[in-house]
Amino acid sequence: MNQLFGGFTGLSLIPLTFDWTYVSSYLQDPLLAPAHVHINTLVGLIIFVLITTIGISFSNTWYGDFLPINTSTTFDNTQNAYNVTRILGPNYTFDLAKYKQYSPMFLAPTFALNYGLSFAALTSAIVHAVIFHGKEIMYRFKAGRNQEPDIHMKLILKYAPCPDWWYGILLLASVVLGLGTVLGYDSQLPWWAYFVSLLLAFVFTVPTCLIYGLTNIQLSLNVISPFIAGYMIPGRPIGVMIFKVYSTIIVGQAQYFSSDLKLAHYMKVPPKTAFTAQIVATVWASIVQIAVMNWTLGNIPDVCSRLQEGHFTCPNGRAFFSSSITWGVIGPHRMFGPGSTYSAIHYYWLVGAALPIIFYFLMRAAPKSPLRYLNAPVMLGAMAWLPPASPLSFSSWAIIGLIFNYWIMRRWSSWWDRYNYLAAAGLDSGLILSTVVIFFAITFKDYPLPNWWGNLKPYETMVRAVWISVNRKRVLTLLIGLLEYRDT
Repeated sequence: MNQLFGGFTGLSLIPLTFDWTYVSSYLQDPLLAPAHVHINTLVGLIIFVLITTIGISFSNTWYGDFLPINTSTTFDNTQNAYNVTRILGPNYTFDLAKYKQYSPMFLAPTFALNYGLSFAALTSAIVHAVIFHGKEIMYRFKAGRNQEPDIHMKLILKYAPCPDWWYGILLLASVVLGLGTVLGYDSQLPWWAYFVSLLLAFVFTVPTCLIYGLTNIQLSLNVISPFIAGYMIPGRPIGVMIFKVYSTIIVGQAQYFSSDLKLAHYMKVPPKTAFTAQIVATVWASIVQIAVMNWTLGNIPDVCSRLQEGHFTCPNGRAFFSSSITWGVIGPHRMFGPGSTYSAIHYYWLVGAALPIIFYFLMRAAPKSPLRYLNAPVMLGAMAWLPPASPLSFSSWAIIGLIFNYWIMRRWSSWWDRYNYLAAAGLDSGLILSTVVIFFAITFKDYPLPNWWGNLKPYETMVRAVWISVNRKRVLTLLIGLLEYRDT
């Protein structure tokens, strides 16, 4: 029951929550994405996550019957959390002899599936961009700033454009600082691998920004980048993770930056002002985030532990750590190479490449049918954060998005035109303000939260209690002991 219906550790087959933190935590505000994106997300969630995960787990594929169905924690062959220190040598390098003596590493069904879907999402993004938008991309590259003007272009031309050399200086300074970081510290990342990470980000920038501009869904390199780095610099987990950070963050920030420039264009913000605002905000954000992280690590007891009292469990950090073991320590060849437990994951490369082609011919056969809204990168890539996210986040996001951007938009179009995006901004702003108030007024002061079944029972399930602390053999021993105690 918990595996199928649990919102934290299960597949969330009761697919709705009204907690806006959960709804908007991974795919941003659902009111900002068009209805066809929500439908594609639901289709991908049902077919490629729920049905597939149930099949993997209950058929014991990849030993899924012995593991929690949805977690970013990695396991050894005794069903305990994988102890990576037992396979490390000097300077955090991989020790093959210790690895053979200890255990292979096992992934929960959704965690292993997430790697395959990430492969498929990126190949589908490239194929989708070439098939559906290849001619337009080439035209825009050639036209540059001499494109046909619309009303927004005519209005923004009143302001002086941002000089290209500003961007050139920014690019040069960023590359130099990144290279200095790699060479100045014991990063385990060779200089040539650093430039490969930049090249990888360059290749995927246009396809991912194109998908983001059309669907408001971000695609990430958080799987393919460590996959490539694991083959390039095997056994160096820190270097692999630094490679991953550079390529992944570049593409992510490129998507955010293009989105901000698009907003500035429509709001008629002068280009030089938009550029300056981005630079100032980026520098300030880097300082604030490092300060907050250091303050958190020094002031919140047991932060990031599984049973932390205030539930500061650092889900993304835990997934990042598990990724460092998978790709950086053990390596992609042992985890996903020929003859390995998870070698079938590589079929997802073909799935991602084939789906856009199939959808293209379906649309050509029925150009006016709903089939024209099928989008393979969204189907495969919207659930990129699963786990640490649970399906509850994505199903709730899609359902609430359809309520506003399909039902309300059609039934009360005048309200939707006037208030939909105001409601989106209000919900997001209210979430931020309430989070700050609750943290400093209640959580940080150790005042007890209001306790009722809705915020207690999700943490008292059998799976939650058992899988964190003991394995299946110990559970059986415990149950036998309880039965004997009852009989006496």
